[in-house]
Amino acid sequence: MSLHKRILEWQAAHPTATWLFWAVVWGLVIAFLIWPKAVG
Repeated sequence: MSLHKRILEWQAAHPTATWLFWAVVWGLVIAFLIWPKAVG
């Protein structure tokens, strides 16, 4: 639980990095769903 708390505190201190990280994650997920042949 302390690790999760540390992650949340880091995210609160670095909102832009957190936003960019999730943008990349969702970009990969959407790309995999829309273009499975291009990704795989």
